[in-house]
Amino acid sequence: MTKPQLSYFKVRALGQFPRVLLSYLSIDYDNNYIDKIDENIIDDLKYGQLPLYTDSNGFKLVQSMAISKYIASQHDFVGKTPEEKALVDETLAAVNIDVFTFIIRVFRGVEEKEKIQEIIIPRFFAKWNQILGEKKYLAGGNSYTLADLYVYVAYEYIGYVLPFAADLLYNGKFPHLDSLKEHFESNKGVAEYLKNRPITERKI
Repeated sequence: MTKPQLSYFKVRALGQFPRVLLSYLSIDYDNNYIDKIDENIIDDLKYGQLPLYTDSNGFKLVQSMAISKYIASQHDFVGKTPEEKALVDETLAAVNIDVFTFIIRVFRGVEEKEKIQEIIIPRFFAKWNQILGEKKYLAGGNSYTLADLYVYVAYEYIGYVLPFAADLLYNGKFPHLDSLKEHFESNKGVAEYLKNRPITERKI
């Protein structure tokens, strides 16, 4: 059987969510790094954008969050009850629409970096830290879900893209987020992916 393939640029950005997910779930996949969108791949891109996920059965899917939910749903990683699944969706939307978009806007100079400290950290990261302290898992229940993975990726990514944010977030300031980070990075598949993840000049 053909291995699943994830195609994305040689940067972290939106490709980080499905890459970490596939690694965490120990799915053997082809991590296809793309230099540019050309005629060899454009016909498979419904909206002209990467990432592109090609499953082992030939099914193709674009949009990072849709890809992640598709993979997670195949491995019982989206919550067990309707309430847990709704909380997973709620968290994914907050990460993808609010936090991640804002990080990129600050990185590109569209938003003032002070807003990271004034808005993003107290409204989102502090709240997630609080929930983890109260419930251990962001969607409740008794196990990790895609919600936890998404918040981990955002927590790791913001310090990489915006170094000033690392001083505001890390070093014990949010211990439950630190524990979440430790959980995912101690996973064998994730640790291997992080070890071999390419470093590029485009810090995004």
